Amino acid sequence: MEQKQKIKIVQVIADSEIGGGPRHVLGLLKHIDKEKFDVLLIAPRGWLTAEAVKIKGAGVRIVDFKNKFDVNSIVKLKKDIAEFRTSGDPFGAIIIHAHGPRAGGFCRFAIRSGEKFIYTEHIWNKEYNLKNPINSYLQVMGIRSVCKRADLIIAVSKSVKKFLIKITKLSGDKFVVIPNAIELSDSNHLEGHRKTTELVVGCIGSLVPQKGLIYLVKAFGRVTASLPKARLEIVGDGPEKEKLLLEIRKLGLESKIQLIGAQKNVRKFLSCWDLFVLPSISETFGIVILEAMEQKVPVIASAVGGIPEIIKDGKTGILVPPADSEKLAKTISWLLAEKKDRLSLSTEAYDILKKNYDWSKIIDDIENVFVGIIKA
Repeated sequence: MEQKQKIKIVQVIADSEIGGGPRHVLGLLKHIDKEKFDVLLIAPRGWLTAEAVKIKGAGVRIVDFKNKFDVNSIVKLKKDIAEFRTSGDPFGAIIIHAHGPRAGGFCRFAIRSGEKFIYTEHIWNKEYNLKNPINSYLQVMGIRSVCKRADLIIAVSKSVKKFLIKITKLSGDKFVVIPNAIELSDSNHLEGHRKTTELVVGCIGSLVPQKGLIYLVKAFGRVTASLPKARLEIVGDGPEKEKLLLEIRKLGLESKIQLIGAQKNVRKFLSCWDLFVLPSISETFGIVILEAMEQKVPVIASAVGGIPEIIKDGKTGILVPPADSEKLAKTISWLLAEKKDRLSLSTEAYDILKKNYDWSKIIDDIENVFVGIIKA
């Protein structure tokens, strides 16, 4: 029997640093069925491309995507896609799958007639905004243009889908919601390795305004007033670092709050935490929530964006209003004091994680989208 021709998939993303979008793309490249799909990653040099070259059966090409007017990147993107297109069967099915506004914008100029174009939005929803309102408006218009050109749009949460439908006025049939996923570890959870008598709270995220970390720092001043053994670790880096350090010094919390910087292996930190907090002002999904669930660390998170789609309040975690340091402090203090409640939340969350957010399930949904759009 003649073997079916593989579908060619080009994954394009303009960011290679550790974050939700690049981590999602890496998971997709790892788990997609290489017997059914030929895959190529096109991205800037960085963490993502360094990890992707280790994946057997996945090709990698470097394109800088310096800015939206980068003509050299457009030329290089077209060349790399053309070479991939003509490899094997030059007339076989090919899908260009862009992640994020910049990659989507570049791909609009690289798509040829008859090729399928899928766009995935990882960041934007109604709460997300850039500091400059003019830049925000221009980027939203860019997303709108990309979505109108795409054959299908993948949203990582219902909140993203709702936002995209609002700005594009497109039919909901053109959208599909596929959440992010993580690869569940076979190793035992490391709760027994917490050797300190302190109560350790952790947070993972870029040090940017939309992560709401300033409210967590302020909340922790209240927490330590009632629980002096509590300590906070923040993993991540970004432009808000000096502002956060200034607030920490202002509150006299230098011995209680530690900014650890960006880390490649977040599991080793999660395994030492009693509680995970994500105080975001805007969050389309939150892969770090899944990682906390995987390590059976109870979660407190803001009730924004796609987070309430992951966390069932009071069952798999606790939701709090965004930008509310007082409410956040009370919730942190309560859970740190109640170990039984922490255990109940983390156990229920782990069960939901296995059921809904393991890559073994999510990759099937993505592959079905790829096959379906070729048959359409």
